[in-house]
Amino acid sequence: MLKKKNRIISSVIFKEIFTKGNTRENECFKIIFKKNDLSYPRYGIVVKAQNSKSAVQRNVLKRRIRDILKKSLLVSSKGFDVAIITKKDCLKMDFLKLKDSLDKLLTF
Repeated sequence: MLKKKNRIISSVIFKEIFTKGNTRENECFKIIFKKNDLSYPRYGIVVKAQNSKSAVQRNVLKRRIRDILKKSLLVSSKGFDVAIITKKDCLKMDFLKLKDSLDKLLTF
């Protein structure tokens, strides 16, 4: 689990990121990021029910992404708010491919 200070849970912050943020994407993820006034990054994870009807699969994917983010927080100290939106292809990927795909997008 990410620390509370590194999580985005407010719908107001999500809306601000979606309206004013910059976008990057690849075959597995779409990220929308916006500079914040903090010295640390904050992340929000969105897994649509359209990608998988099974809540178990969606939760497994969220846990994998959180684990990747927790390990990358040690390296990243930038002040960005990042919304990570998954695509259908993520459900088929193994952990290492997910990690590589997300790491490439998060280097900005």
